[in-house]
Amino acid sequence: MRCILVFDHLNDIIFSKCDRNFVTHINKLGHNHGLDKSEFQQSDDELNYNFIIQLFSPIVTSQRIMTSQFGNSYTSIQCQDGLNMVFDEYLGYLFVHLGFEDIKWLKRMLGICMSVIQHLCGPDISSLKSIKSKSGLVKRLLDTWGTLVQDDQAVLLEALEQLSVSNDLSAVAIKALKDSTDKIKAKLDQSRSHALLFVENKFLALFSSRAARELSAGDLLFLSLLAECTRPEMSTTAAVGASHQKSSTDLSQSSDEFYSPQSSPEQSRKCEDISKSTNGIFTELILLSGNTCPAVIPYIVHITSIAESVSLVLLYQTNYDNLSIALNESLEAVNLINSVSSSSSEMEGLKRGMERLEPAIKKLFDSIKKIKSNEISPKLDANIKVLHVKWDLLKRQWNESTSNASIGSCSHSLGLCLRDILQATVLDKSNIERGSSLALSVSHSVSLALADFTSFLQVKALRNFTLGSRASLSINKYLEEFPGLVHFLYIDRTRHRITAPTLDFHSQQTITLTKKKIWEMVEFSRTHLQEGHMAIMWKDTAFNYAYYLWFEDMTGSPLKTKISPAIAVKSLPIPGVFSADFYHRLTETCFPKMALNKIRCYELYCIHLGLASSSCVLEHSRRLAATIWEVTGIPNNPLDLL
Repeated sequence: MRCILVFDHLNDIIFSKCDRNFVTHINKLGHNHGLDKSEFQQSDDELNYNFIIQLFSPIVTSQRIMTSQFGNSYTSIQCQDGLNMVFDEYLGYLFVHLGFEDIKWLKRMLGICMSVIQHLCGPDISSLKSIKSKSGLVKRLLDTWGTLVQDDQAVLLEALEQLSVSNDLSAVAIKALKDSTDKIKAKLDQSRSHALLFVENKFLALFSSRAARELSAGDLLFLSLLAECTRPEMSTTAAVGASHQKSSTDLSQSSDEFYSPQSSPEQSRKCEDISKSTNGIFTELILLSGNTCPAVIPYIVHITSIAESVSLVLLYQTNYDNLSIALNESLEAVNLINSVSSSSSEMEGLKRGMERLEPAIKKLFDSIKKIKSNEISPKLDANIKVLHVKWDLLKRQWNESTSNASIGSCSHSLGLCLRDILQATVLDKSNIERGSSLALSVSHSVSLALADFTSFLQVKALRNFTLGSRASLSINKYLEEFPGLVHFLYIDRTRHRITAPTLDFHSQQTITLTKKKIWEMVEFSRTHLQEGHMAIMWKDTAFNYAYYLWFEDMTGSPLKTKISPAIAVKSLPIPGVFSADFYHRLTETCFPKMALNKIRCYELYCIHLGLASSSCVLEHSRRLAATIWEVTGIPNNPLDLL
């Protein structure tokens, strides 16, 4: 039994994703407690939101009181029957994930859910309730991630696996992507663009125009997930010319294990209008983070399939990036004011909120002035005028030291106005189809450029590095130099790129033995990493395991942390990248006075046969870290694992 719920500040549900067991259980509880007072009787297959709101109201209310009154909200609740609940909050919206799984896993998936929603909605989380295509896409992305994380090492470690291809193929791919960004600039007058190629969910190539913001690791992971989520859609459409209605129906179906029926599944499928044209292009407005956090930079993204398993992702920034940042900062400050205005003794909190809001609003007005006059619709012009009035009223209430309730009322009204402006500018999708025809043309050109290589790429996606044939100079031949080494995972945490042998999960022996051991090894090491342990060894009856995390400077020389990792990790999120870059923040904390662009972070996991001694494991680990460049092509110096 599992469920994800999102509550707004009025404790109404704006998003839910659950399995059938949860629906059955909640409906049974509601009927047993006599909560169904309406004359209309819902089917037992439908999730009754009225039951949810009444049953969860005490927990949600308690959580909000703990947040506003004491600043000490719950992070999780464990029930006697094994049911666990985890909580998180963003801009006044409460996210809840419950299930019988481990709390760490529930927290990780809730973090993935929050990140996905931020990428699709930005600060306007309430749009999930009114825009069914968004909520439908969120569910599909979560299902895709849930499937991948069970079988893919890179997804498990929240890293990108880069396909190992020749320099010639890499050059051809980069040239094709560069030509794509040139066409976007020439035809759409968009000079800030990116073009990426994924083969299944593996990364092949990226080209960014000179003026474009750099994409963060979290952005690339999200784009990889989005490409993988829409790939069946693109492939099906390209292969059989399926209609828009049929493709939307096929793809809105979720697994019976974790679906979210606000109404019946058939009715839900009818209202989930996926943003896709009939010619096989997935088009959507998304928000990426770049160097900001959370995701607030608006992009238009087009995803096409240039061959089976090969996806081309084209994205370009809209003209509202600075406005989006200012709106997000303003809404964060408004949320801070709203969260403390209900407390009679939180004048200090209100002061902090106003101190954050004033410069954010100033930045917002400066950004509004830069909007071209022909882009200001009558509705937007009216919203801007209302914004001035609401802001002046809030300032007057604050300066006159009126009641907290009055200030809270004014700030809430200001927040609604800010969301109206957000919808009219940053999240406006009126021109989203403008680049679709160009994306088709670009996709055709890239397909022709890579036509001689697509079969090779499809095979590489299945067997990038394997333990099969050792005839060629590859990671397989490389592993011969490490007798007793069964498997390893090497991750460049500066770029979050993983190098590891590909496992054949079609083999039952691999699934029952090696896969289980790897997944347990990763979870075990993450647990100890959260305690500040950056080098550990352990063993069971079959294997020896080793895990290392270390830092290097630009020359490859080891760096000793300035702050103890045991102290540094106390204020950090769970290890990962998708929802928050743990490794970037760990580097920041451990090296407070060093430029981050001069520090490199790496992880290494090793599995040896149980007969291998600790000294052998350590020696192999040193050599592997020192010579992995033979596989990755990136020179590296030996590191001091001690």
